[in-house]
Amino acid sequence: MKSVTETTYVVNLDFETIKLPPVSDILVLGKKVPQGKIGVLHSFELISPDVFELLEIEHPNIEGVIINKNLLAKIPEKEILEILSAYVFPYISKGESVRVNFNIQIFQRNIKGEIDAGEVLPTERGKGCRSVHEHSVN
Repeated sequence: MKSVTETTYVVNLDFETIKLPPVSDILVLGKKVPQGKIGVLHSFELISPDVFELLEIEHPNIEGVIINKNLLAKIPEKEILEILSAYVFPYISKGESVRVNFNIQIFQRNIKGEIDAGEVLPTERGKGCRSVHEHSVN
């Protein structure tokens, strides 16, 4: 009796209108990207001057990461690269450019203050800041 091998595949597809630049957060550049890391960065600089920064990476398949400077203002470069190394770099092949949406939510906890006649007076972080809220009731 003959053995029958069946091969199947599934394709998930989505598409959208592109925005320029086509990356808002991070672009991971695999080694041997045809445009080269400097060429890609130069293209980004022409479209959005002083928005992105090139981080050169020591990795077998990755040549560099072009990252939005706003991300670097929120989280240290080292931490961003650790996250990318763990969750993105393993899936990048040489010659690939991969867009990464890197959504950050920052939470502050245990902010304490005193409420005194409509004024918020901070007791710990942000000393010297005052916020006065006026409320009118009709």
